[in-house]
Amino acid sequence: MIDGLLQAVPTLGPLTWILVGVAAYSLAAYWLDERGLVPDSISVSGPITTIHTKRGRAFLNWLAGPKRFWRAWTNVGLGATLVVMVGMFVLLLRQGRLILENPPAPSPVNEPANVLVIPGVNEFLPLSVAPEIVAGLLVGLVVHEGGHGLLCRVGDIDIESMGLVTLAVIPIGAFVEPDEESQRAADRGARARMFAAGVTNNYLVTIVAFALLLGPVVG
Repeated sequence: MIDGLLQAVPTLGPLTWILVGVAAYSLAAYWLDERGLVPDSISVSGPITTIHTKRGRAFLNWLAGPKRFWRAWTNVGLGATLVVMVGMFVLLLRQGRLILENPPAPSPVNEPANVLVIPGVNEFLPLSVAPEIVAGLLVGLVVHEGGHGLLCRVGDIDIESMGLVTLAVIPIGAFVEPDEESQRAADRGARARMFAAGVTNNYLVTIVAFALLLGPVVG
């Protein structure tokens, strides 16, 4: 029986191991939560873990000092976001029509497994690139949610808490929780800039990333 199990282990694919790891994490997190060993700042729901913190608010207050600069930056972002939103809507309609008129031929690119951005499952993403993908995701999350938090303070909107959301140990989201009363009291421009700040910062990170990737090639 043991020999049979050992022979079966190598046949398990990366996706199976990921599911096994997620299930093991969920059981361990549930066991710890049931015994009151999980801090109040951490909430667990299956494999999803949400971490709340109030730290970092003093840093955001300091960073929000040049308010005129941040307002100008996010005003540019608001305009860019509107242009990109309309452009993407038109592009999606056009692509949808082209796909319906001329369905793409089956290929490895459009196989279901290769739609998932999971190293080891997607054949174009080996497991060796997993650290880079997680690092890129972390940068995107910090820059995006940091922008929301920063423009909260620029617009004099109080912050209740900030935090991170993980699937097992992999970060999949982050959040900034503004004070509802303070948010309602803020003017419309401050609220609009707060919502646009995250996307605006992601635009900048994308431009910098492409410059670093293509700069050596162009040069």
